[in-house]
Amino acid sequence: MTRANFKRVDLDRVYLPFVVVSLDVIARCMARGARYVATYGFRSLEEQGELRRLYLAGKGGKASAAGLSAHNYGLAFDFVCDGDARPGVQPDWRLPAYRVLGEEATKGGLVWGGRFGDAPHVQWPGYVSALQLTPLRTRVERESLASVWAQLDEERQSPRWRAANPKLAAELSRLGF
Repeated sequence: MTRANFKRVDLDRVYLPFVVVSLDVIARCMARGARYVATYGFRSLEEQGELRRLYLAGKGGKASAAGLSAHNYGLAFDFVCDGDARPGVQPDWRLPAYRVLGEEATKGGLVWGGRFGDAPHVQWPGYVSALQLTPLRTRVERESLASVWAQLDEERQSPRWRAANPKLAAELSRLGF
């Protein structure tokens, strides 16, 4: 059932270790009675730029500039809380509806957007600020998204990364990474 919660996004465009941990996070949320459906995963720089333009014009939700969102590198999901059991998604955008998501994402070692005013957002750690994301944009522009993911794979193997991300390192190990 958990994969069905991600049917609106192309999981092939999202970093695989992040997908696996996120699936587990959403399964734990469901076990606690909270249902979340992924609405966004990967976004191109062009899509991100348009969302930012709409946000600045007062016509859309919060959106970072192109290249300054973890979505641009397949490192983030946005979710909607399904507010009741009726068929189809019944969106609940109230902040308390995302408490369970925040708790379970944090337990899994991921970054919950509620820390910075974006409660439906969950992302990979270490790439939250513009300073952290800018090198990824440079790498994508010079090489490819695959090269960013290869860099992340290398980082995950380092003792320094595991020490900085003990919860996520433990989750990944438990999940076979």
